[in-house]
Amino acid sequence: MPKISSSPSVTKEVQGLLRQFRLENVPSHLLRRAHFKAEEIFANTFSEEDVTPRQKAALVLLHQEPGLNQNALAERLSMDRNTVAEMVKRMSKGGLIERRPSPGDARAYQLYVAPGGIELLNRVMPRDAGVEDQLLAKLPPEYRGLFVKCLRLIAEVDDESTRSRAA
Repeated sequence: MPKISSSPSVTKEVQGLLRQFRLENVPSHLLRRAHFKAEEIFANTFSEEDVTPRQKAALVLLHQEPGLNQNALAERLSMDRNTVAEMVKRMSKGGLIERRPSPGDARAYQLYVAPGGIELLNRVMPRDAGVEDQLLAKLPPEYRGLFVKCLRLIAEVDDESTRSRAA
């Protein structure tokens, strides 16, 4: 005799949706998988370096915009402040960045790339484009720019704000 479940059954509408549902066509799932692929490529390329993609991004930003405070760095990286605070602490201990008291706010620190961070950038940046090339390699060349443009739209990365910071 089959066991009768006391848990609720899915509705007929949901049954129909589940029959048609294909995880391999769900954009959020595919973005997560692509993110893991990007992390894997980065880790394999820089396996001899003790650096994460977020740490590399922080070093690049701090080199481009020396003296950012932690809140501004978190905003530029699109990361939460607590995570960035922990990352800054680790990178500071590792000799990658320097924290200097802010002249305008005794409670705040300005962040700079330390000599160890410069050395790391010198080792990593010449190979960084290869990570992106490898990530996009399965896309036809004519789709790559459009793919990046679509990602920028989804991530709400504004061309104007990027240009104004670069100027």
